[in-house]
Amino acid sequence: MVDGHGEGIALVTRMPMNFTAAFTKGGNILPGMRSAFMDRHHELYRQKVKNRVLVFPACIGSTGAGGALVELMFAREAPAAMIIQRADSLLVAGAVIGDVWFGRGFPVIEYGSDDIYEKIHTGDHVEVDGTTGEIRIITGGKNSLP
Repeated sequence: MVDGHGEGIALVTRMPMNFTAAFTKGGNILPGMRSAFMDRHHELYRQKVKNRVLVFPACIGSTGAGGALVELMFAREAPAAMIIQRADSLLVAGAVIGDVWFGRGFPVIEYGSDDIYEKIHTGDHVEVDGTTGEIRIITGGKNSLP
């Protein structure tokens, strides 16, 4: 979906993510907290996404999701990659815009199967190739995914 290469430690959730609710809170302006997921109704509350490989089912919430992602990219606080079961065009557009405007893009892959949660777990070191769609679990997991 979005070209590029990224790798980092996985942050996995089965809960849809609301980027607007998570990254436009007052707490996000505090030093060291820009990339903190501040949606208190989500299991990733206060987890930092910077340089992480986010694995989640879908994006929910407002049309501001892409804008919130662009802001993270501008601030150099963005994830290293995203693996999404049902990619939202507005969120993906944010990743593309951040790459075009700031040269700080990262790969976004749509992986529709639930087996992603059996293969990648929080804490695994994961490599993502947005050009080929390949997902490689370097440590923690046992499988590479097509």
